[in-house]
Amino acid sequence: SATRVAAIQTGEVDIVTRLTSEEAQSIMGATDVKIISYPQTRIWYVAFNNLTTGVGQPTEDALVRQAMNYAVDVDAIIGALFDGFAKPATGYVATGELGYGAVEAFGYDPEKAKELLAEAGYPDGFSMDMACPAGAYTHFEEVCEAIVGYLGDVGIDVNLDIMESGQYWDLEANKELPPLFGDSWSALGGEAFRRLTGALMGWDAAYSSWEDEKIIDMLNQIKATVDREERKALYEELQVYMQENPPFVYLYEPIAFEAINTRVQDYKPRSSETYFLFDTFVIEE
Repeated sequence: SATRVAAIQTGEVDIVTRLTSEEAQSIMGATDVKIISYPQTRIWYVAFNNLTTGVGQPTEDALVRQAMNYAVDVDAIIGALFDGFAKPATGYVATGELGYGAVEAFGYDPEKAKELLAEAGYPDGFSMDMACPAGAYTHFEEVCEAIVGYLGDVGIDVNLDIMESGQYWDLEANKELPPLFGDSWSALGGEAFRRLTGALMGWDAAYSSWEDEKIIDMLNQIKATVDREERKALYEELQVYMQENPPFVYLYEPIAFEAINTRVQDYKPRSSETYFLFDTFVIEE
């Protein structure tokens, strides 16, 4: 990270992405450097695995998964690690995508979490393994460590493994990660469809760890629906269902920070973090 920040200031590179807010502020006003910020169409989450390692675990109970959402203080994480430059995710549909706004974020309610755990038959909590990738996302290791602390406060003892990102994604593709694992997902096109199908189509999707026949059925309905308003209604119905039966601990949607050299022209970042540079050029000195 420090090397990238230095490289943009010396002109060694033209564009640096995924800066922390602190890094962006530290180089604001630097010669020949411009800071860009924009909301990302990306959702960070902790996934539940009911395909392999999570089979037979407490997280197969929807009440437990609801409890874990209530247990995590996402607002505090955003304030402490992102200087407030993010917003809590309300589900797996991001701000601005079709159907967004049907539900609200769970919010932080540890007492509610304990009540739900007791109702599910786990008044004394339980233990579970969790994995997160190292060096892949801004402050994500600290986010995962904070989640472990919050879950511990309601009686869920989490053994966290922060592993090299290449190994991590290999294990994710093979569905060999622990019952809990943290990651993020973006999507193109103004809809959450690719994000949803990528993570929730059970054995049929490479990086999926969750299978729910109702979710799969609704995604197939969305795929077959041409009318925009009908598709919007399906997304809204799906979001309500995914709060009652959450396949994730929903975390946050961040504000992205990038730095570009002022010689770069016609550079337009996209909220999905896909980079189309066909019209971008550099003025020679």
